[in-house]
Amino acid sequence: MSSEMDYIESLLSAQTYLFKFCGAFLICIGSIGCILSLIIFSKKNLRKNPCSVYFIAYNIASLFQICILLPNGMLAYGYSISTLTWSNSFCRFIYYSGYVVDILNSFYLILASIDRMLFTSRNARIRRLSNHRVAYTCIIVGTICSMLFHSHALIFIKIIEIIPNYYVCYSNSDGYLAFTNYYLLIKVILIPTVMIICEIYTIKNIQSSHRARVIPMSATVGNVVNPGRSKDRQLIKILLVNITVYIVFNLMSAIVYPYEQIVQHQTESLAQSQLNSFLMVVSSFVYYIPIAINCYINLMVAKTFRNEMRNVLLCK
Repeated sequence: MSSEMDYIESLLSAQTYLFKFCGAFLICIGSIGCILSLIIFSKKNLRKNPCSVYFIAYNIASLFQICILLPNGMLAYGYSISTLTWSNSFCRFIYYSGYVVDILNSFYLILASIDRMLFTSRNARIRRLSNHRVAYTCIIVGTICSMLFHSHALIFIKIIEIIPNYYVCYSNSDGYLAFTNYYLLIKVILIPTVMIICEIYTIKNIQSSHRARVIPMSATVGNVVNPGRSKDRQLIKILLVNITVYIVFNLMSAIVYPYEQIVQHQTESLAQSQLNSFLMVVSSFVYYIPIAINCYINLMVAKTFRNEMRNVLLCK
């Protein structure tokens, strides 16, 4: 029994240290990285490309997650401070915004990957769909739809007392909890799958263009940019690397969450139950890593991004 309690305490200590120290580190580098990325992608020479519009939206969502949502997790798991029980309004706001921004973050990456898939197509009509008008329309419509779809959190989530004098921000509706469980299960599997499909098609389009020796368009069609330009190629590289990193760091959630749904009704020992809880918490922390480091990944993979970063730091 003593060894089991020591094991549980070690898991709790690891969880605490992870959020207390690594959480603060991610918030610091993530907020700086997102702000720098927003500045760079908003510069005139990059903003001309519709893919940059998706990256701007992606970094706005990432900044919100890093500065608003991650600190709540850090306080809860690192310092045992539950901000969600301050008021019903704040409880619902965090849950609602968490649902909305979480799906939008990956949605904007998917839109960017679809844009590059269209952009690299050998069909001129399909390439014309890669433009600013389509980008702004998709972002606005997708954002509004996400906000409306997740409005259920404003209704069913509230502060409840699960044991005397112990309150949590949750829902006491079994039907709603079942709905959110299936929703999250579908999300952690479907989103990486869609990203992989878009990534494969983009790579196939690029390889097909190289094999066919397609001559790049010498002029833009509408707002479609020349696929042979260095900045366009590097934006594709940035996107493909960011999607790959996103998928890698979300593999843990894609494994842990379905497993948790499978064993949730099985009888488990206290140690096993604590281990499952620990893995769920760690997977939620790992989720923030690609969001926090995407700026630094861009610096490593794209010369254009490095040059723009140097100009920003030197105030040019």
